[in-house]
Amino acid sequence: MCGFQEGATPPDPQKEHTHGWYFGGETKFDPWPAARGRLTAFDASTGKEKWRYDAAKPLVAGVTATEGDLIFTGELTGDLVALDARTGKVLLRSALGGPAGGGVVTYNARGVQNVAIVSGFVGVYNMVAPEIGGGNTTVTIFRLKRDQTAESRSVLNQPR
Repeated sequence: MCGFQEGATPPDPQKEHTHGWYFGGETKFDPWPAARGRLTAFDASTGKEKWRYDAAKPLVAGVTATEGDLIFTGELTGDLVALDARTGKVLLRSALGGPAGGGVVTYNARGVQNVAIVSGFVGVYNMVAPEIGGGNTTVTIFRLKRDQTAESRSVLNQPR
C-alpha cells in the first residue's frame, strides 16, 4: 500500500511522526503553527538563485510554468497564486474555497488557454495537520486573458 498502513494511528503533528508513512528517510516536521513553504527559482546555467517566494504554509500543490513566463501554484491557505517566472512577483492571488494540494495544469480549449487547479481534501496532510481544513475535492478552472504574458497585470478572468 505504498508505505501507508491501514488502521495506523494519525500522528501528532506537533511531534516527530513516522507512523505508517514512508517518505524516503527520517522526517521531522515543523509544528503546524510554525510551518512555512517556499518556492525557489534557479538559473539553470549557473545554479544561482534567481528569486524566492515565501508562502504562509507549506506548498504541496503542483507547480506549472508556461511559455508566457507565468508560474502557477496553489497554497494550503486556499489560494491560487500566479507568479512572474522572471522575477517571482505575485501577479494574482485568487481564493479557491479550500486548501490546494493537487495538480495545476494549463491547457488550450477552443483557442483559449485555461488553468485548472485541484483544492479541498489534501489526503495525508489532513491527517497530519487537521487544521488545514478542506472538504470536497474541487477543480477550479480559470481562463487566461488573450495576453497571457507576465506583463499583463490581470492574467486571469474569473473562475468558471
